[in-house]
Amino acid sequence: MLNVGIIGCGGIGRLHANAYSKVKDANLCALIDTDIGRAESLAAEFGGTAYLSIDDVREKLDLVSVVTPPAAHFDIVMDLLDRGIAVFCEKPLTMDVSQAKAIEKRSNETKIPVGIGFKMRYEPIFQRAKELVPELGKIFAVSAVKNQPFDDDPNRQWIKKTGCMYELSVHDYDLIHWILNTEPAAVRAELDYSLGWERENQAYLTVDYFGGIKGQLMSSYSTGTVWTGYDLALSFVGENGYMRIERPDRIVMNTKGYRVETVEPLGGMDVFVVQMQSFIHKVLKKEPYFPNAADGALNTILVEAANRAHREKKKVLLNDM
Repeated sequence: MLNVGIIGCGGIGRLHANAYSKVKDANLCALIDTDIGRAESLAAEFGGTAYLSIDDVREKLDLVSVVTPPAAHFDIVMDLLDRGIAVFCEKPLTMDVSQAKAIEKRSNETKIPVGIGFKMRYEPIFQRAKELVPELGKIFAVSAVKNQPFDDDPNRQWIKKTGCMYELSVHDYDLIHWILNTEPAAVRAELDYSLGWERENQAYLTVDYFGGIKGQLMSSYSTGTVWTGYDLALSFVGENGYMRIERPDRIVMNTKGYRVETVEPLGGMDVFVVQMQSFIHKVLKKEPYFPNAADGALNTILVEAANRAHREKKKVLLNDM
């Protein structure tokens, strides 16, 4: 049994609290937020005690979820590692390359795990896609199209400071790395700021992956659409044909023949519960967990390389970041 805390008690923090309440090896002790009312609300619903700061926590914590805005992740994660506490950090790990590398280094040095919230790895459609991808043979290319609606709901204003790459497509980037077992080597990018945000509302990336794979990746927010759940199309092209994944429930294979697989989207499964159970299991067993700090850092490096490529109007090598 692990004593668990959550730092950040907003909407995603609530999903973490709900998940821990359903994981048998988790004892949710501490709900921490600078807004004590939000922490008290989660404590009343899921148990545990509300606190303003981790310094106030009376229980010895074994694991903490970090569910704050991304700009706050670095200081909180490093503090937790210094305290000897395992960390589960929501994506993105950070929005700064040096900070991401520092977290990866500290986690490696201390042997304290840092799990990253790339929950889409647990969705049945992507689990199935990873099983099917060998049918394609050698992979030549990948494309991703991600789009979600945006409105001016006060609770969503933080997205303007995060941008579509970190908020939307960092999941897609991670899925490509995981499904194809590859990493990006270089990137060109065009970013769009037409909605007047601090960060981009559209991103178009051309990526060179190791193994000679070429990528075309697009992400965007739209103000004239509504949420339907069908927000991502991910395609792989190989020597034997292609696979197209349409989240959340459809895979098209065109290899030795054309076929369509319908995948039960979640089947009542809560991916937050599944990923938290997996992380806790690995922490208890002292076994490596993936996606980890290195995976989080890789995606930060890719996004920041894309930002640099846009500014400098040239291809950027990730090794130069």
